[in-house]
Amino acid sequence: MLQGMCNDPVLGELWSAMKMRSQSTHHASIDSYQVLGLEKSVTDDQVKRRYRELVVKLHPDTAGVKGTEFLFQLVTAAYQQISKERGWR
Repeated sequence: MLQGMCNDPVLGELWSAMKMRSQSTHHASIDSYQVLGLEKSVTDDQVKRRYRELVVKLHPDTAGVKGTEFLFQLVTAAYQQISKERGWR
């Protein structure tokens, strides 16, 4: 499972964003779509499908790897932001 997670390009971007943010003295702005590895032009169904994929990979109960909590929270926050932008609630 860890091998598959290391090779996932979106997870690689998430780790890079996290590292960049910790090195910066200013708050880094993270694009919610980039966090999910999507373009802004994707359909609602594509956003929801990608979110579900990442939740399964990153959820602390299903990931099989410790330390995914931050990434899980980042993905969840990104999805909530997109949900708010698109008026799903």
